[in-house]
Amino acid sequence: MRTKTAAALALPAGALVRATAWLRRSARVQGIMVSAAITLVVGTLLVGLPAKQVAGQPRPTFAALAPQADAHRSESNLALDVPLQIQFTKPMNEGSVEGALSLDPKIDVTFKWDATAQVLSLAPKPHWVPQTIYHVDILTSAADQEGLGLSTPVHTSFLSGAPTAGQVTATQMVGNLASPTTVFQLTFTRPVRLGTVLTRLGISPQVDVSIIGDDPTDAASQVFTLTPKKALQSDTTYLLSVADGGIDASGSTLQPVLPLQVRTLATPAVLAFGPQDGAIVYDTNQPISIRFTVAMDQQSTQSALTVLANGRAVAGSTNWSEDDTVLTFTPRRSFAVGVRVAVNLSTAARSAGGLHTASGTSPTFLVSAPRSRSISSPQAKIAYTQTKIPQTGGQATSSAPYKGMERYYLSLMNCTRTGGWVTSSGTCSTQTRHTLPAQAALALDDGISNAVSRPYAAQLANLNVLTHYLNGTTTHGRLAAAGYGSGSWAENIASPGNASAGGMILIETFFQSESGYRGGHYKNIMNRYFHRAGIGIWVSSSVRVVIDFYG
Repeated sequence: MRTKTAAALALPAGALVRATAWLRRSARVQGIMVSAAITLVVGTLLVGLPAKQVAGQPRPTFAALAPQADAHRSESNLALDVPLQIQFTKPMNEGSVEGALSLDPKIDVTFKWDATAQVLSLAPKPHWVPQTIYHVDILTSAADQEGLGLSTPVHTSFLSGAPTAGQVTATQMVGNLASPTTVFQLTFTRPVRLGTVLTRLGISPQVDVSIIGDDPTDAASQVFTLTPKKALQSDTTYLLSVADGGIDASGSTLQPVLPLQVRTLATPAVLAFGPQDGAIVYDTNQPISIRFTVAMDQQSTQSALTVLANGRAVAGSTNWSEDDTVLTFTPRRSFAVGVRVAVNLSTAARSAGGLHTASGTSPTFLVSAPRSRSISSPQAKIAYTQTKIPQTGGQATSSAPYKGMERYYLSLMNCTRTGGWVTSSGTCSTQTRHTLPAQAALALDDGISNAVSRPYAAQLANLNVLTHYLNGTTTHGRLAAAGYGSGSWAENIASPGNASAGGMILIETFFQSESGYRGGHYKNIMNRYFHRAGIGIWVSSSVRVVIDFYG
């Protein structure tokens, strides 16, 4: 039994064929109509365009670029074990390049190419000959990987470097002296093997040292550190040398290494105390001085010093002089008469180079009642012939009218210099305000007085001026012109109201007053390097006194 629906869908076979044919004709008609419509649209669009003749274009072609090359070399000399590099613009046929390359003078080389086949390194076997000009040529037969030869041949040259040089140094120096705890360094300009250093290094006197290079692999060490296993001897000369004939890491012979001769610092020691151990002093303000054999470290040495009066600590100030070799202690308050003063310096005191004193010291002195002595009165005026010194530019004197007063002033000055103190009455007292240690007395040098001091005093007095540089001259220049050009020198000048004993006392007490701040006049009087002095006194338009120190 068939349903309606099924009957409605069923068609006879002939009808199905006719329906299919009709559909195909309908599709062709529709396709023709669509094509005609497109043609019509395109035609319509082209109607408004101008007519133009179209010509055919040939296909572009490209010529292959020939490779080029450039030699890479350092602006300075090429190190003996460093390859010469040649850069190409294209990957190269390695065999053709190597066959086209020549090197003059000839030397065995290894050809090394990078991964791009564009960088060639010429590595010497084992190294370039030192300080030699090499010429490198590559012919145009060298080709790239496409078979194209070089556009132009390569012509270059380079200078090989000098042999490896070395230098020995000490790392801990104080001036020109080495600390006993110093280490040494041997530095080369190119890598050197540790074995070369071990077999060729010598130290005299013999020292046991450890030696390490700055490259743990021992492939590229250039700095070798030599560390003594114990401190060197103080105040001893050491010689470090490297025997000739060694080679660097590339096998090139080393340049001779200059030996190092160095002296170690001396262990610091106390050279002298002032006052001396066991002395009796008559100055209740007695300064204490300690002279060392070498320059000292101020802070550690001051900390190592204690001063006791009958066992009680004494407060005071410290001062250094003579290039840190003299320490002066000035008590803040006067010592009581009868006390025993102990000066203790421990081994904590160090030199400027870091060495401690070998042993402590404890000198003592006794303070007694102050004393004073008179100073001889000046002699009467004495005529004295003097040499004219035209270089000074002033009027020469023909006599020494104040010769006696010049000697008197020397006595006053020597009172101060030897540890006394000139009072306002002209006596030499042991009660002082010194802040610098006493020195030996100065001798009067008549040659300096006659040729330098007195003529200059005359010029200052005549012109009523007070200067060390009259007419462009200097203390040293005036002394040198008179034949005193070597040694140490200094000058004090003064202008008292008169040339009497009172005027000379006034000068010296004024100079002494600088002791608190260690002024220049006071320091000149107390300077240990001076041994003699010339003194000139002149009165004309004014009074002038010139003291020229010389040592």
